[in-house]
Amino acid sequence: MSETKIRLITASIVAPFVVLCFINYKSLIGLVSAVVLLASYELLNMTVRSYEQRVFLYFGVALSVGFTTTYGILKASNGLLLLASAFILNSIFFVITLREISEVFSTVLASVLSLLYIAGCLSFFFPIYLEFGAANALLNLTAVWLYDTGAYFVGIRFGRIKIATQISPSKSLEGIFGGFLTTLAFCVVYKAIFQGIFKANVMPFKSLIIFSIVVALFDTFGDLFESALKRYFKLKDSGNVLPGHGGMLDRIDGLLFVTPITYLLFSIGVL
Repeated sequence: MSETKIRLITASIVAPFVVLCFINYKSLIGLVSAVVLLASYELLNMTVRSYEQRVFLYFGVALSVGFTTTYGILKASNGLLLLASAFILNSIFFVITLREISEVFSTVLASVLSLLYIAGCLSFFFPIYLEFGAANALLNLTAVWLYDTGAYFVGIRFGRIKIATQISPSKSLEGIFGGFLTTLAFCVVYKAIFQGIFKANVMPFKSLIIFSIVVALFDTFGDLFESALKRYFKLKDSGNVLPGHGGMLDRIDGLLFVTPITYLLFSIGVL
């Protein structure tokens, strides 16, 4: 079976379950926490060099999930305080347990990256959901899905102008443009359906162009950042939890950059 067919089958199974988690806030907390668990494990697993280091991996994963769940339960309040507290707990744990002083910086840095990059960035789904509605939170997710799909297929068929050959040889300017058009078309249809049929609050039509540009730009940079990490550790995929898609981190790399920026633009009234 071709990789494309495997990707489509996996997406058709996973996507409906994920979308259903946006029906209420509690299920969203569970979804985001589960994704953080898998993605943070994959990230920290890249850095493990010995069996002894696995205790730091598990602690880092637990800390990221704990921050995410607590932030969600507190309804997206006291985020900076929670983040600082998690960092302090992380530092205390490593001071107490780390035996090799030469590993302090790299080991602590890995867990802090997991906490900020994965747990911190993905948790912006909570304030988007609470302050701007479930429909806009779901749009943030599904728009990234459609961008990835459009960029992938357009890039395969028409990709000629490569933009980052050292990091991601297949990434092309044509793919980015194709992904942008796919995202914009999807956003227009999404708004028409959710606002017209379900009477949901979705960002204005004029904002959809800005939002689609944001998705195209920051999804691309998010993907390139994660690709750079994998190249550093000489890995093709972050994991294999999603057949045809690689690991969970491979699936959400663009989302990690898009979601905080989406919330920022909502907050300042651009969207």
